[in-house]
Amino acid sequence: MSPPHTMRLAGRADWALMTAVHDALRRDLDQLLHATASHASAWTRWDTLRGQLRFHLAAEHAAMWPRVKATLTGDPHTQALLDALDDERRLLGPLQAMIDDAFTMNADSGRLRQLLARLQTRLTSHLAHEEADALPLISQIMSPGEIGQIAVAIRGGLSIRHAGTTVPWALTDASPGVREQVLSQLPAPARLLYRTVWLPRYARITPAL
Repeated sequence: MSPPHTMRLAGRADWALMTAVHDALRRDLDQLLHATASHASAWTRWDTLRGQLRFHLAAEHAAMWPRVKATLTGDPHTQALLDALDDERRLLGPLQAMIDDAFTMNADSGRLRQLLARLQTRLTSHLAHEEADALPLISQIMSPGEIGQIAVAIRGGLSIRHAGTTVPWALTDASPGVREQVLSQLPAPARLLYRTVWLPRYARITPAL
């Protein structure tokens, strides 16, 4: 069952990958907060989460927000929403840097959990805000084809290498419906790679927490 904050989007095929990525970010942060594994294993999972979050925000910045701003220029309500989302995103970077430093300096588990909890609060609030207010708005002003282009950017554009890490990471704990929606939007060769290469490799290299 999808978390309450994503249930409205979970049935929409056009936002299936966005739903899966958002929930994977929430999942990884929650697992890190409750980790009992070694420092090295936790670092590996954090490194994956950090990389995926940075790529996701960069892909949105390149493929989604410029189109929204260009379409809705002059609308004060929309501008206030976009400004608020920008402010929320800017708060994430310094926290990620602090967590990097804590891992590098081998900080005690209490300090790491404190920082991860702060990131979790800010990130989950940002994702919920985007899901509740921004994505429904984008659905009204963009065509299914344009939204599909956003999904392509989020999974890695034309980079098979990036799609090969993002897709299995995002779909590991996705609902069967979301998983099938995302896979149905991939080219047939990519679906084959997902089942025979990407998913087995992700399972093999991802440490348990």
